[in-house]
Amino acid sequence: MAAQQAVRRRRLDVEARRGELLRLGMELFATRAYDEVAIEEIAERAGISRGLLYHYFPTKRDFYLAVTGAAVDEIGELTRPRGGAAAALDSVATSLDAYLAYAESHAHGFLTAHRGALAGDAEVRAMVQRSRERQVARLLDVLAAGGRPSPLARLAVHGWIALAQDATVRWLEQRRPSRARLAKWLLQTLECAWAAAAAPPRAD
Repeated sequence: MAAQQAVRRRRLDVEARRGELLRLGMELFATRAYDEVAIEEIAERAGISRGLLYHYFPTKRDFYLAVTGAAVDEIGELTRPRGGAAAALDSVATSLDAYLAYAESHAHGFLTAHRGALAGDAEVRAMVQRSRERQVARLLDVLAAGGRPSPLARLAVHGWIALAQDATVRWLEQRRPSRARLAKWLLQTLECAWAAAAAPPRAD
């Protein structure tokens, strides 16, 4: 029993240290581009040796991928819809505001994932796609009030998510318009796309 408890404590210590390193990585990559962050600086900021850092993450890329995965999970939780279908647009507006606030406070990390040195990396693309698919599923669930959305409605939401991500990237690069104005516009475009998808086809 004592041996099992010791193993469990060591495992918890390892998980806690790894979590601290991921939090540090999110702070660094939120304000600096990938190429600007050196592995030596990461170890120094964490108060550990390079060798111990490599024990947790064999390469800088591995560290960045782990940080990106943690950030994807974090933003996924922040943007989780709350309030149910009865408050669909309010729920979407709240999630959208949380998404833009997170992107703004983690600008370099967001831009690196979408436009930076590792944007073309297959694993980074997979994480971005995972985040996109999760948001699509959530929006469809909220907007369709638990019903079965049409194929066109699914296309509309997929297209809107791509629009929102690209607009956010360009907004972070230009810092115009205001975040509130961007959020309002994005919500309006979603409403229009959803309404158009739900409207009966016009007879030609």
